[in-house]
Amino acid sequence: MAPVRYAHFISKRGDVVFSLACGFGAYFLYERDHPREWTLRELATRKIERVRTEGWFPSSSK
Repeated sequence: MAPVRYAHFISKRGDVVFSLACGFGAYFLYERDHPREWTLRELATRKIERVRTEGWFPSSSK
């Protein structure tokens, strides 16, 4: 009898959730040990505000 082959490590959705959790965890552990001037939340907030005012592709970047 041949062994059962699974196409996914955990499940279709579980693999995605697991990989995102590992990625976020690694990022926050790195940032805790190597602090920067701005946090990810501040950078994301600045980007969102810039996109709201100038759009995704501002004319100054073309």
